[in-house]
Amino acid sequence: MNQFEQFHAALDLTKVSDNVYSFTPDPRYFVGNTPHGGYLLALMNKAMSKVLSHPSAINSNVYYLDRTEPESAELHVEVLRTSRGSSMGQVKLIQNNKITCMCSALYSDFEYMKGYSGLGTPIPPIIHSLKQDDFKVMSYESIGLGSTPAFIQQLNMSVHPDHAWWDRDVSTDAAEARCSAYLELEGGIADTFVLSYLADILPPVVQNKYGSLGWIPTLTLTCNIRQLPKTNLLFIDGIAKDISNGYFEQDCNIWDMDGNLVATSRQLAKILKSEVKISSN
Repeated sequence: MNQFEQFHAALDLTKVSDNVYSFTPDPRYFVGNTPHGGYLLALMNKAMSKVLSHPSAINSNVYYLDRTEPESAELHVEVLRTSRGSSMGQVKLIQNNKITCMCSALYSDFEYMKGYSGLGTPIPPIIHSLKQDDFKVMSYESIGLGSTPAFIQQLNMSVHPDHAWWDRDVSTDAAEARCSAYLELEGGIADTFVLSYLADILPPVVQNKYGSLGWIPTLTLTCNIRQLPKTNLLFIDGIAKDISNGYFEQDCNIWDMDGNLVATSRQLAKILKSEVKISSN
């Protein structure tokens, strides 16, 4: 089973009723002992795609309200609106009688979309600064065996050397809170579920500026899927900004190798005990 097929197998849902599906999180898509946020978004979008009138999420907004445990859970879908060109729904991830995530999403069908295209967002020049072979495989094993989160091990991901904070020569003062990387799930071109996963694939990029900061939970994530990619290989550029009282925003753009912007995301995250961790670096 290749990486693409394995990911889709990890999205397997069991129908409980017309609007309710159950699942057990796949530990290959965990951070430590917790399901990865992008993986959970993909699961929630999978459930909504089974209920709504249109197949593809073009906008998703998820709130991570509580920890999702590594055990079975249910996805409860509610249809909010249906029209000819789009439909909107909401899904609650319920585990042990508690809502751990809630997502609202707008769905449409890329096959029938038409209209003017312009004001493009080009791939950033950093992609041309080095050959792809000179990017570094994302792996934290130099820090310690078992340090690389499981969800990162399920795809091919190589990072610009200036953004490989675990193994780079750039000084902290000169470093950006940024990560630029090539991405690929071998075996298939990314669909809306894979793009939902990749929208949160980058570890918090503030670590490229400040070094290891421990657990930095994502509180909210917005993902816009602009079009389906035409190439297996993708390029992602993530930038963090505006740290305020430990909270910061992280913006990501994803392109295919034809230069098409295929997805964007923005998340709000929190650096726990930031005043201690950053001042000590």
